Order: sequence, then C-alpha cells, then structure tokens
Amino acid sequence: APLAPAAPAAPAAPAAGAKRPAEGTPGDGEPKKQKEDSEQLARMLIQGVVRVLQNRQKDGRGPLPIADLEEEFKLLWKVPFNLQQAGETDTFAFLQKFPHKVDVVGEGAQAMVQLAKKAAEKAKAGA
Repeated sequence: APLAPAAPAAPAAPAAGAKRPAEGTPGDGEPKKQKEDSEQLARMLIQGVVRVLQNRQKDGRGPLPIADLEEEFKLLWKVPFNLQQAGETDTFAFLQKFPHKVDVVGEGAQAMVQLAKKAAEKAKAGA
C-alpha cells in the first residue's frame, strides 16, 4: 500500500513554561548565524578602523590613541564604533585580534593603534 505523504513538520514551538534566553546569551535558535554575523561585523569594524588610520597617515598624523578611536571612527563613518554588535567588549583586545591589520602599541590609557607594517606599506604603494 502506498504510504501517505508525511505532513510538513511544523516549526518547533517552545515548550510550555520555557523562558526566552537572556539577552546577550546565544539561544538555541541560531547561535551559528549569530556568530557569523558578529564575525562579519568584526571584519567590517576592523576595516573601518584601517580606513581611519589610512586617512590619518595621509594627513601626516601618527598613531591614534585608542581613547580617541571611537570619536575619529564616528567622524569618518557617521556611525558609532559599536564593539558590542561584533560580540566584543574591549577595544584593546579587539584590535589585538588583527595583528595583520593594525599594531597596538603602549598600554592602558596610553595605548595607541597604528596600521600594521605590511598594511602601511600597501597603503603607501596604493597612494
């Protein structure tokens, strides 16, 4: 006898009494997509930082104090430097994840960010 076609699976509804995951914690929904989104945002953010630094270099200005990064980023891009959207909380630690793009020099309030040597040479070659 032919089998009856299976009914399309309904999306799983949360169990009665189940709570939504707390804000900021990856839920069961789409943690992989969230991770991919934050990784993409992180790449876009670091690329934005690189452009800020390239503009500074073009203007003959040196390394950028990390304390001033948010302000300069917003001046150039007209959007806030939003680490939280990229799944980050610490600017210093975030910048250190991209040694091929930027160099972080100094520590604490004196920390500065500048183009990584290779990125700086590429910027000069392209100018």
